[in-house]
Amino acid sequence: MIFRRLRLRVLLLLALFGAVSAGVGFFLGIAAAKGAQKKKDDPAVWRQAALRRLEGLRPDEAQKPRLEARVDQAVKDLADLRVEGIRRVWEVVDGAVHDIEAELTPEQREAFEKMKPRPPKEAR
Repeated sequence: MIFRRLRLRVLLLLALFGAVSAGVGFFLGIAAAKGAQKKKDDPAVWRQAALRRLEGLRPDEAQKPRLEARVDQAVKDLADLRVEGIRRVWEVVDGAVHDIEAELTPEQREAFEKMKPRPPKEAR
């Protein structure tokens, strides 16, 4: 009888430990994914990745500055395209929000104000 209770307690504690570990792992995974996504959105990381890939070609000293200049220009162009794309997307979203607001009653507008999407800093 005592062994059964002890065994039950051990199993419950192990199950609790497993559940807590899974929960902590889940939230740490979310935080790590957000950090990785922030790095992917950084143009400086794009530049470093492109230059690392070009190092595999073993460029000589005369080629390195020209390659770096071209990579810098490409990264700048890509960053500009990204910002412009985000702005254009939010122009469409803002137009839709404006049209939806025109159809709502005052009570609905109040509720919609709380739920309507907010643009990221790139779109402002």
